Amino acid sequence: MFATRSLLAVLISVQFSFCPNPPRMARHFRYQVSQKEALSISRTVLENLGYEIEFYTKESHLIKTFNTPIKKDFRRYDYSLAVIVADQVEVYIIARKHIFKRSSESSLGGGKSMTEMDTVDWLPYSLQQKIYLPLIDEFAKNSLTLIETISSENHLYNNSMADA
Repeated sequence: MFATRSLLAVLISVQFSFCPNPPRMARHFRYQVSQKEALSISRTVLENLGYEIEFYTKESHLIKTFNTPIKKDFRRYDYSLAVIVADQVEVYIIARKHIFKRSSESSLGGGKSMTEMDTVDWLPYSLQQKIYLPLIDEFAKNSLTLIETISSENHLYNNSMADA
């Protein structure tokens, strides 16, 4: 009975730990040049795509961009990119969502902002694609290749099987 419970606990933990989707706000790229050169390429690509660099640290191999506004329907988001160059180039989206807050009538005209910012750990997938696709294309032109995940390989496989 104890062995059965242990086996069940292991199976459940393996099931929950296997994530079929990549982290939604991160992409990883493989590089064949030096770490310093990959950092330089990353900075050049970001600048060519119109991002303003907030800080660039050669010692910790980190780049962060200033906030960039983006809209979807009526929702507004601000995002910045963090690029860390380690064994691979890791690109993360750091996002904040504008939230319209309802104020009572007594606070109207009180000088308070009608919106507040809320940090979010996700963005709609369409916005992520809008951000990542130009990066993926530019990195590919500069020999930084996207590391495919199991789920994206299955997606490609399923699409090719549907075409057959």
